[in-house]
Amino acid sequence: MSFKDFFKRQILVARVYGIPVRIDYRWFLIFALSVLLIASNLHKNSLQIVTFRLPPSDALTAWILGVITTLALFLSVFGHELSHALMARAEGIEIEEIVLHPFGGLARMRTQPHSPRAEFRIAVAGPAASFLFGLIGFAAAKLSAMVGFNAGVAVGFFVGAGNLLLAVFNLFPGYPLDGGRVLRAIIWKRSGSMRDATRIAGFCGQLMSLVLIAFGLYMALAPTFRAYFMGLWSVLVGVFLLGAANSVVRSTREPATVADAMSAPILIEPDMSISRFIDEVLPLHRFPCFPVARDRRLLGMLTLEDLKKIPREKWRDRRVRDVMRTVNKSLFVPQNATLESATELINHNGVGAVAVINGSGELVGFLRRGKLKPRKKR
Repeated sequence: MSFKDFFKRQILVARVYGIPVRIDYRWFLIFALSVLLIASNLHKNSLQIVTFRLPPSDALTAWILGVITTLALFLSVFGHELSHALMARAEGIEIEEIVLHPFGGLARMRTQPHSPRAEFRIAVAGPAASFLFGLIGFAAAKLSAMVGFNAGVAVGFFVGAGNLLLAVFNLFPGYPLDGGRVLRAIIWKRSGSMRDATRIAGFCGQLMSLVLIAFGLYMALAPTFRAYFMGLWSVLVGVFLLGAANSVVRSTREPATVADAMSAPILIEPDMSISRFIDEVLPLHRFPCFPVARDRRLLGMLTLEDLKKIPREKWRDRRVRDVMRTVNKSLFVPQNATLESATELINHNGVGAVAVINGSGELVGFLRRGKLKPRKKR
């Protein structure tokens, strides 16, 4: 495994409300850097926090407070993403996982929001949680100052300021930031096109990323500032967001959901005999698997791999229902599911395909391995 591949890996650290929570290996580097910066500030400097002056701490206390504060800040980031996830669940959207990475977090949804209202509510849930955490942090700092508890003042202030910064930054109107998703919801409601709204919000995200990069370079190189760390951090965040925004814009030129890429299903009745299927259906449709349905209700999946196990002399007596794989969650996706989640199922369900169903549970499409590569628009 290369050094680059190692730091792309993620580890599962918990399950919260049934949602897997993972952290990127690069997160440990940022964690250590955050502890170092906070501990250095608390040890070397006397901090003026509004009307309260916080004297320098001894080295051990400074390091302990650095660890506690950094943990509290990353728990706040997790709370931000969990708020997105729980609101998405309230809108009927399944959450695949929450990932904490060096520049924040991501609540990965299995399907796209079904309406601008759902998109708006999911987007604002995160910043609302961060504002709440910020108020709690400042309140804790204020109460600690009133009783002369210096450690509480330091932790409360850093947590409050960090969450306020997180909330404000995330409300900038550029996708994939939460403010960009709010912008997408507004444009989507007015235009009626989610794809057009996504493209415009993605363009805004690209513009904001370039501004962040330019601002970081100016902070690092301008003689009046020479703020190397702040400048470098701004550039790194800008590059990260630019990559995400570019992916979003590219996705608007390609199928984004299974509804954009699915094909019409070749329906097989469960009572059809194996011999009739092989004689009448297979010569016309040389596919490795077929959905089995009655009245457009998915019952299972018939694969050629399973058919090969049936002796030829039994073809006339055996029915499709006797051979098919009974329907389960790995064999179908809703039509607004992302291509990413469908690909994951196809690669691991042992069938190499998924059926596509609508909101009423009716079979409306089919997606096979080999048909997932988006078609480029000319």
